[in-house]
Amino acid sequence: MDKEDADAIEALATGAFSLFQQSPRVAFASIAALAGSIIVAALITRRLKRKWPIRSRIRILIDYLSTVVLTIIFILALMQIFRGTLANTLVFVMGGALGSFLVVRVVGAVVELLFKPHEPFRSILRVGSVLFWFALFVYLFGQWNPAIKGFFEAEIPIGDSRISAQAIFNILFLGAIILIVTIWISETVQRYLHRRSGLQPNLALALDRIISVTMWVVAALLIISLAGINLTALAAFGGALGIGLGLGFQKLAASYISGLILLFERSVRVGDNLVTDRISGKVTEMTIRYTTIHTTDGLDVLISNDTLISSTIFNETLSDSNIRLECPVAVASSADLDAARRIFLDAVQKQPRVLKQPPPRIFTATIENKSIKLLARFWISDPSNGRIEIISDINEMILQEFKNKGIDLA
Repeated sequence: MDKEDADAIEALATGAFSLFQQSPRVAFASIAALAGSIIVAALITRRLKRKWPIRSRIRILIDYLSTVVLTIIFILALMQIFRGTLANTLVFVMGGALGSFLVVRVVGAVVELLFKPHEPFRSILRVGSVLFWFALFVYLFGQWNPAIKGFFEAEIPIGDSRISAQAIFNILFLGAIILIVTIWISETVQRYLHRRSGLQPNLALALDRIISVTMWVVAALLIISLAGINLTALAAFGGALGIGLGLGFQKLAASYISGLILLFERSVRVGDNLVTDRISGKVTEMTIRYTTIHTTDGLDVLISNDTLISSTIFNETLSDSNIRLECPVAVASSADLDAARRIFLDAVQKQPRVLKQPPPRIFTATIENKSIKLLARFWISDPSNGRIEIISDINEMILQEFKNKGIDLA
């Protein structure tokens, strides 16, 4: 900022504050007019927000610009109506502040429309635009005040580096831009890998996570570099911190590494049917840290990826989607065994979900004193449609036929 601009700002600030001494009634009337304009503009903005969804472009523009634009319009209207009262230095200073705030909010709206960040970065962007404007306003109008000017120019020693309040605000502003650009690039890469690349879902997810982590590391290094922090000075601290985090989060690190192994090996995929000693269900989601399984009971179970690596897991659909089911029936030892076997096999073959190849078979599983256990083994190709339903249909058909043929159950 050159000397002429500083003198102009000092003259405006001095005139605004002198108004309180010369004509306090006019000063308070100007403040009341500004406060009333902001309140009315905020109420109108609140009603406008209800007409558009949150993520629409019009709603974003309303969120950013409506209140400040309406406030400026109301202030200009009041200045025309009360020209002799409100046309003073204080109102001009407030108008300049609103104008600079409008410029900052326009930039924020453009950034959000272009990059479309999700929460919480969306809220960080909006709050950051307000904080940046406040810092800019205090900095500009603080040039005439030695205390405020000294605050912005004072440098604080941090190790071998020195940093000022102005540098902190610059870092926050540029850091916010880096974060928004990183989010946008990360989401663009994610959409490309999952929708257009033609890669397998597991490989696309693994590459997405690796690229995302790499980009965030690069973004963090850029922000640290902008802060003027010597990276070599952080080497010892980073090493000690890494050892501490490694010991404290080794379980979490194992889950992340196991997740990458699963995604690259493709031993478990979305849509596979997994069976463990406690749960059985279909894989619905895979992340770097955990895998979601929708069980046959209708529950969603989250299993850490290191458990899938270290435990014995039955993947029923690893090579194909065909799985084998078993259905036992116990008949009395005096029953006609051949007729019971024919009825049992016919009931299985009549089920439309049962595969013809390999063919279903009936076995004599056990023979006891007063009962003989028959066991049917057959294959289906759609386990996601349920298992108990087909077994229930077979049992109901067998029960009816056994009654008709006079075959007694054990």
